Amino acid sequence: MPEKYTISYPAKRVHSDGRVENSEVLLARECAVKIILDGNLFTTLFASPLELKELAVGHLITEGILSFREIENIEVEGSEVRILTRKEKQTPSTEAAGEARKKVQVSKETIVESDSVFDPEALFAGTEHLESAIYRLTRGTHLAALIDRKGKLAIQIVDVGRHNALDKAVGAAFLRGFDLSQHYLLSTGRQPAYMVTKAARAGIPLIATKAMPFDSGVEAAKKTNICLVGQLRKESMLIFSNEWRVKLQPFSKSL
Repeated sequence: MPEKYTISYPAKRVHSDGRVENSEVLLARECAVKIILDGNLFTTLFASPLELKELAVGHLITEGILSFREIENIEVEGSEVRILTRKEKQTPSTEAAGEARKKVQVSKETIVESDSVFDPEALFAGTEHLESAIYRLTRGTHLAALIDRKGKLAIQIVDVGRHNALDKAVGAAFLRGFDLSQHYLLSTGRQPAYMVTKAARAGIPLIATKAMPFDSGVEAAKKTNICLVGQLRKESMLIFSNEWRVKLQPFSKSL
């Protein structure tokens, strides 16, 4: 499967001592994916050329356009994903969708209702899933994973964009019938308000990233009832919001 994510390109490697070598390197592939909603072009996304159904479903959910129960049928034709809804509704144009994505304010209605709490061990277990074979080959992809409360990997997705990886993970979860309120999102990307809000719309109660969040991401997490964890390492992590979602045991004092 790595060959579907990558393509070989010639390049010249120039060394600091003046040596020049011909080389072949693997680059991450990207394609234009058209989402056709009820017969109308909704948007075009640029993503890795796999899991296109998951991408479209997750994107519509995390952008607040549809709920999963409103989807009647999904068909993939080449790089086009055609989705029919159960009820007639006004389909936003591509321009309107673009304007909506520029707005990072968190809606007052976007609140994660889940009361899930996670053991620190379940979060530290996520460090085993932060790197993929595709990343090691290309150094040009992001990863999103969904991990349950026991620390078990449920879904792992690789894409050229951190937002696409999130959309695909959410889409895969809904298509497989997973309960997102009982999972946390593991990400390799930074977390601005936009990313946190997308996760909130999907009902994800906790986000853990190996990167550092933006201040806007922390504020969005506070407002949406999400626990935001940054700089996740095997030996430590930083909790920025709603720390009650992590079972923190008090340190015992030495006598």
